[in-house]
Amino acid sequence: MKQSGFVFLLFTALASFSGCGRGGPALGQVEGTVTLDGVPLPGARVIFSPVDGGRSSMAVTDGSGHYELEFAAGSKGAVVGKHKVTISTFEAGEKDDSGQLVGFVPERVPAKYNTNTTLEVEVKRGHQVINFPLTSR
Repeated sequence: MKQSGFVFLLFTALASFSGCGRGGPALGQVEGTVTLDGVPLPGARVIFSPVDGGRSSMAVTDGSGHYELEFAAGSKGAVVGKHKVTISTFEAGEKDDSGQLVGFVPERVPAKYNTNTTLEVEVKRGHQVINFPLTSR
């Protein structure tokens, strides 16, 4: 009898470490489309940063401008609550062996959507579609 109690405790401990009964903040599943002047914006980083602090969520838009936020590896969504949103296409690049800059991608999105963002959204529990129809003016 003693051994079965030990096995039960061991099983319970292993289950709690393996991710059964996940803890962590409440998440809302968020996806949508980013367009710039009505045209899908591929390769843009979309970052949701909780206004009250906490871990940000991020996605990169695909060829049709579609994104789906990821909170952590294997965990989709964003923390429930108010978020500042930044959207950017800029990539700094780096110099190769010959000193040439490679991988540089200039910013195509106005500063009001990234460095000086005015975008703010509320993430709720469950699934939601949040589109960003950006304008270059």
